[in-house]
Amino acid sequence: MAAFHNGVTLRRRWFFLMTLLAFVLALVTGGILWHSVATSSVVAIQTRVDAFKPVFTEIRLIVIALVAIAWPLVINNLHRWGRINDAEATTLLASRWRIVTWLVVVELMLGQNLLGQVVAVLQGSRA
Repeated sequence: MAAFHNGVTLRRRWFFLMTLLAFVLALVTGGILWHSVATSSVVAIQTRVDAFKPVFTEIRLIVIALVAIAWPLVINNLHRWGRINDAEATTLLASRWRIVTWLVVVELMLGQNLLGQVVAVLQGSRA
């Protein structure tokens, strides 16, 4: 029972620290954006954001590729360390491509604005 309690405590601590890190990063990003808006024009900020869009797209695609490539390694390590059992490992290994597919769909819809482009083409053909 003590090992279970320590595992739960460790997971809660890890979750709390990751949540705190996300909050601090969001706060820092917001502060930087606030400062940028206060010291620059909106057009200058939009120009900088447009310049970084390809870099952000590459980062997202690299993360999706890393998920696809590293998924079996991570699952096998979790299984070997005793964090997940055989059934969970099999289920997670089988769901790798489903997860990667959904990440690609989200990237196409949100990151690449595929739906907005399709709507714009359809509206242009009606005019």
